[in-house]
Amino acid sequence: MNRKSKGKISYTLQAINIIPLLFLGIFILVLGSHFFTEAMHAEVKQELRSVASNVIAMFDIACPGDYELLGETSYRLHKGGIDITNDYRIIDRVKEDTGLDVTLFYQDTRILTTIQNASGARIIGTGAPEIVLKDVLTGGEPHFYDNAMINGSTYFSYYIPLCNEDGSIVGILFVGKPRKEVDKAVQRSLYPLILAILVTLIIMSVCISRYTNSVVSVLLKIKNFLFAVSAGDLGAELSEDVLVRNDELGDIGHSILTMQRSLRNMVEQDALTALYNRRSADRKLHQIIQKSAERGTPFSLAIGDIDYFKKINDTYGHDCGDIVLKQVAALLKEHMRKEGFAARWGGEEFLLVFDHSDKEAARHSLESLLDSIRSLKIPYDGQTIRLTMTIGLAGGSETDFNVLIRKADDRLYEGKSQGRNRIIA
Repeated sequence: MNRKSKGKISYTLQAINIIPLLFLGIFILVLGSHFFTEAMHAEVKQELRSVASNVIAMFDIACPGDYELLGETSYRLHKGGIDITNDYRIIDRVKEDTGLDVTLFYQDTRILTTIQNASGARIIGTGAPEIVLKDVLTGGEPHFYDNAMINGSTYFSYYIPLCNEDGSIVGILFVGKPRKEVDKAVQRSLYPLILAILVTLIIMSVCISRYTNSVVSVLLKIKNFLFAVSAGDLGAELSEDVLVRNDELGDIGHSILTMQRSLRNMVEQDALTALYNRRSADRKLHQIIQKSAERGTPFSLAIGDIDYFKKINDTYGHDCGDIVLKQVAALLKEHMRKEGFAARWGGEEFLLVFDHSDKEAARHSLESLLDSIRSLKIPYDGQTIRLTMTIGLAGGSETDFNVLIRKADDRLYEGKSQGRNRIIA
């Protein structure tokens, strides 16, 4: 009798605790998926806004001056006196680099576009949706749309007015991404989060069945932490009361922290080198620029490129190239530990930010860094690989992010043209 009663109580307690927990899990999954999706959409919107600004800047740099329609029998779009009617170089390069579609409207008509119809022809000469004309061309304000129908496809899109120097609105710039691509990216990003939460909830259910009365307060703390993480707070802290437990609940706490770190690393770190990725470096550099402007403190940034890296890949293979990137990244990370931070900027390029150093001090530090790179010996397949690096350095007097990056990049390529293995400041 006692055994049967005890079994019934055990099952009853498990049901009482596990059923609400299952509902809680569903709630966290739904809410977490919602917040995560919103965060991903916000990232896409920020990317569209940034690319749109860059495209406008690229046209202004390539063709300084106003947009105007010229011609007597056949009208052509000019910018700054340059005919850009069939010049797709800028928008095609943006499409190739970012995967985003770009369209330039003069008034309500597509003049330049990367969007093609089923036969492969660009859909120039077509018009913008009425709502866009009303909001952007007439209203004069940029707008996001998550369901814009273009050429039979639904787009996640950003439209911004094109203005001449006198402030008059003469057209619209569109930057967009097919909605199905955005949704697929969101789904791919959500799978690890959903799986991690499901695994965590299963483990928690087992623990609750054995320690129902003693773990209620701990479960509440875990729930609050998961809620914060699912809401996008990847810096949330888990209570020490959970972490010091030497049982399953303690393990759950550490598993959740691992999930949190994995999510944070997925957002902030480059998978190969463990340095900050470009997106994180972008954000950190903007913060440094803002602090520098507010406090009047100096900073410098440099872009370094491993010399003849393609030759290393071609000669020894990409596995060797990955080893080289990892070792160089480890050296950069250690060197910049007290100077600022290092990030992988793309391929074999690295961004180095000195958050408290003027250009002269940064150059002195970079000379030491180059000596360390020259001394680096990387054994591979019975051979020793030696490296050099070319670095472009820019001082932090400029508050425009893009200008700073462009200066450093221009000096990097100047160094390449002068023979590599040097610093150009």
